[in-house]
Amino acid sequence: MRDAYFDVEFTEVYIELTKTALHQFIKRMMSQHYSLFWRYDTTTIFLMIEMEDYIHELPFVRNASFLTLSAERLNIYDEILAAALEKLLQCEKGNGIVKRAGNGPMYITSYQAGDIESMIEIDGSEKVMMNRNGSMVQYRDDGKALDPRTIFNMMNLEIDYVLMELFESLQEDNEKKVTLHKQRLKRLINRREQVKQLL
Repeated sequence: MRDAYFDVEFTEVYIELTKTALHQFIKRMMSQHYSLFWRYDTTTIFLMIEMEDYIHELPFVRNASFLTLSAERLNIYDEILAAALEKLLQCEKGNGIVKRAGNGPMYITSYQAGDIESMIEIDGSEKVMMNRNGSMVQYRDDGKALDPRTIFNMMNLEIDYVLMELFESLQEDNEKKVTLHKQRLKRLINRREQVKQLL
């Protein structure tokens, strides 16, 4: 039975799967008592994954020695399948954005070549952005939801402020402050680029 509170959205997914990796994925799903079958159309092969009263379709493009799982958007309502797909993103060096929603906070994780590029936790009051090195930025917004666009705009304001401080330090000829502001500016610009991937 589908869990109405469990929803994972995969967007801009691109994973090149060798036949061995695909067979391991299929075996894992079958060991969890899913029914699997293939459906073909002119350009795409669909792996149909069925359990109880719902079916998920995973679209593949056929290549010579591998299949490419490629989709603009996939909504997965099954925890085991969602975890298996996210593991494929990591192990097979895939790209994509994973949005996990449930009763608690929403988590948005961006994968690039299998690595976590950034992670955002949105729980209605506090926004924590992380990358593979740990916590990046934290925002509080008094219970109002902040979407990635709002965070991006807030970061632009932070960058403008640091640029102003840098300009003042340059005018004062304070090399220590100039170096500190340049380092802070570089970190902010890197973080903004990671948020930009989620827009």
